[in-house]
Order: sequence, then structure tokens, then C-alpha cells
Amino acid sequence: MKFFKLLTISILLVSALYAEEKLINKMALRVNADVYTFYDLKKLLMPENPEAVPVQALIDRKEKLTDMMVEVAIKKQAVTEEKIEVTDEEIERGIENVLQQNRINLAQFEQELAKNGLTLEKYKSEILRTQLETLKLQRQVIMTMDVDETALHEIYDAQFSEPESYFTAAHIILIPGEKATEDEMKTAIDLIYKKIKAGEMSFEEAAQNYSQDGSSKEGGSLGTFSSKQMVPEFSEKLAEMHEGELSSPFKTRYGWHIVRLDKVEKRAPQTFNEVYDYLRSIYYQKNADKMFKSWLQKKKSEAKVEVLF
Repeated sequence: MKFFKLLTISILLVSALYAEEKLINKMALRVNADVYTFYDLKKLLMPENPEAVPVQALIDRKEKLTDMMVEVAIKKQAVTEEKIEVTDEEIERGIENVLQQNRINLAQFEQELAKNGLTLEKYKSEILRTQLETLKLQRQVIMTMDVDETALHEIYDAQFSEPESYFTAAHIILIPGEKATEDEMKTAIDLIYKKIKAGEMSFEEAAQNYSQDGSSKEGGSLGTFSSKQMVPEFSEKLAEMHEGELSSPFKTRYGWHIVRLDKVEKRAPQTFNEVYDYLRSIYYQKNADKMFKSWLQKKKSEAKVEVLF
């Protein structure tokens, strides 16, 4: 009798698994011309392990998942229609940015991915590529949308109402990343600063030997630029200095710097037309998310959506 009970339970389990397998391949949603299955919804809910998601969980979240999948479908269709492509070089640069922002090396990043059931290749192909495609789509979409001219004038009045400071300067920068930690960079730049101050090497020699950006070839020279062209921490440091002065090491979002201020001058603000492109770029930066959401909402309202479960 016990044998038959076990056999019955086994048959029921196999039947349930078979039914589940059939169901995940069943059509769940149609968005315009594209069809999505229950398995697609599982991947949307848990991309690192879709097999672990029971079908009932999809049914329980039907409304939310439908809305999410419609957004995914619209973005994917727009990427195809606009012929948006992401190159392998862009993928690799994306990985480098992730490592720098999180201050980890590639091995550490792969370990973090593994904890979430992902490989580096899967992350590149299924997550990062989609993110970069969406970013390109967002840029393309917002550049076609109307700009609020009143808002542009408000930005101009806020940023160009007074004479502007222009600096001629040079710097040395060390960038935390895969090869060295931030603490190691801080120790290194302190040592460079001491050598310059002690006269053991000139600023130009230190820049050529140690600085980690393109200006190193020119002895650290950054040329002449306005205070608005640099990140606030950099411009604020220069505003505190006198001509010919060398700063002690300081940090911006890009790394650790030593800066030498060669010249400072005040110039009349540029006209609205002269900085029009700059104003548009600031406007887009401030309103990109809102503009893209507006475009997406319009596309969703126009889409032909059929819920099949």
C-alpha cells in the first residue's frame, strides 16, 4: 500500500511539473506585434533565476507585470525601429565604469554577480546591453522633443547674470580603480605633493610621470576654461587660490588632484545665443527622466496590448 501511495505522489509531482513546463511556454501577453510567454514574465520578475518563480506568482502580480512588460516591449521595439546598436567596445567601457563607480576590480565584481546567479557574460549580454540601449534611446527621444524656451532663459539668468571667472591652470590627477585603492591613491598623491614642494621635481615632471589623464603629455596643462566647465569641487578650489599658487591634494568625483593656478580673469557673461547649445544640454539633463517618461506613457497609451492569461 505504501508503495502505491509513493507511486501516486510521484505521478502527481511529474504531472504538476509537466503542466508547469507547458504553461511557461504559453503565450501570456501580446504587445503590438510581439508575443511574450509566461517564461518571459518569470525572467522579468527574477532575471537571475526565472525557473524558481511559480506561475501563481505571475498571476498574483498580473497587473504590475503586465505594465512592466509593456514598457519593456515598447523600449525594445523602439530600439529596433530606430536601429540603435551598442558596440562591444561600449560594453567594455560600461564594465569599466561599473568597476570605477563601485571601486572594485573585475574579480570582485564577478563574485558579486555569482551571488545573484549571474555570470559576467550574462550580465553583459542581458543586462548591461539593454541598459545602454535604453540610454541611447532616451537620448534620441528627448533630442526630438520640444524645449521650453522660458526654462532656457531661467537657466541662463541663473548661471550667466554676472561676470564669469576664467582660469588658466594645470593639474595632476590620480584615479582610484582596479590597479589601486583610493587610500593608496591618497598616499601616492601626498608623496608627489611633498616632492614638488621640496623641489625634488618640477610640477611638469610630476604630471608627465604620474598624472593619469591626457593632460600629462602637456605637463598637466588644462589650458583656459570657465568656472562652469569643471566639476564644482575643482572650480571652488581654484576660486580660493592666488595666481601661481599650488594646491594641496584634494578630491573630486574623478579622483585626487593637485592643481596649479597660473592665471585668473573676469569676463563679461556670454550672450544667450552664444551659450544656447549649453543651455539646451542643461535643460535635457534636468528634464531627461520626465521627458522620457512622458514619451513612454504616450507610447503605452497607443500600444495594442492583449493580456492572454
